[in-house]
Amino acid sequence: MPLPVAVQRHAFLCNWMQQVLTPALWAAARGQTVCEIGPGDCTATAALLLAGGARHVDLIEKHPPLLDRNQAEILKQLRAQGIALDLDLLQTGDQVSLNPAKATLRRFYMEDYNAERHYPFVYSLNVLEHVEDLEGFFASCFRATLPGGWNVHIIDLGGHGEFEAPVPPLDFQTYSDRLFGWMFPPYHRATRRFVGDYRVAAERAGFVIADLRTLTAADPEYVRKIWPKLRPAARSRRVEEVSVIEFALIASRPAT
Repeated sequence: MPLPVAVQRHAFLCNWMQQVLTPALWAAARGQTVCEIGPGDCTATAALLLAGGARHVDLIEKHPPLLDRNQAEILKQLRAQGIALDLDLLQTGDQVSLNPAKATLRRFYMEDYNAERHYPFVYSLNVLEHVEDLEGFFASCFRATLPGGWNVHIIDLGGHGEFEAPVPPLDFQTYSDRLFGWMFPPYHRATRRFVGDYRVAAERAGFVIADLRTLTAADPEYVRKIWPKLRPAARSRRVEEVSVIEFALIASRPAT
């Protein structure tokens, strides 16, 4: 990814977090070890949490992210834009690496990660739309969250890959399940779930939903025109739910 594109993308993710995190959520992370699931090549959101007061970030990522000079440069450019980041997340000696005092990489899929009542704050950005075992994911998150702790998951329900913008965001929902499965097999796709699927899976795991906050939604006129072409699973939902493109799921683990 070209550096200017990466800077823009990571700024977008940080701005989403800043938009979603309330003072109570920042307070939950302050002075604590928090958990980011699936950061991929983005270290900016971990640096954002550290700058906001988190003591340490555990990064749950099966495939190690590429850490190079560009990663350090991205953080510098984002901070120059006014985004508060802890640049000490990365060590920039002969090689760029995570600062072990600030972050730990844990090479798992979240579904396979075993942490018991460990984190007061767990979060992910643009991860859950790719998760095949949704109930396993939330069950693992629930185990890993301290009683009284919080989860924040920002989820992109729009098209991915060939269906990214400027392709309209629901065009990928017009393909039959069989055809879509041939085009994008499991673990290489957006799963085409809807807001309610995530709510149900989180509640089954034991979470209490505090908010399902829509961040972006499809244009109503576009939704009206494409509705007859959508696959049956989409047309069985409410128009308002299908129209949600990006949203934040904010949930707590009960204190008792």
